[in-house]
Amino acid sequence: MVYRVLPSSSDVDYAKLIQSIKSALEPKYTLDKVEEEDVGFGIKALKLHLRMPESSEEHSSDDVENLLNGIDGVGNVELEYFTRLGF
Repeated sequence: MVYRVLPSSSDVDYAKLIQSIKSALEPKYTLDKVEEEDVGFGIKALKLHLRMPESSEEHSSDDVENLLNGIDGVGNVELEYFTRLGF
């Protein structure tokens, strides 16, 4: 899954925000990569590349969105891409 996360304000500490995201998601979900994308006016969007086990009914994209929206400093969460890994 790839999520695009926008901060709640322009003065957010991105390193702390990324650490908060990792803490909220792991060990249930695996955060493989975080990319920063300039949006404008000093604001960056974070692109989160996540993996989740397919076999469990407890894991869902809705659960990830709820976890992300509950983090202090997160303003907007959008699921950009969802696919199965084929290996």
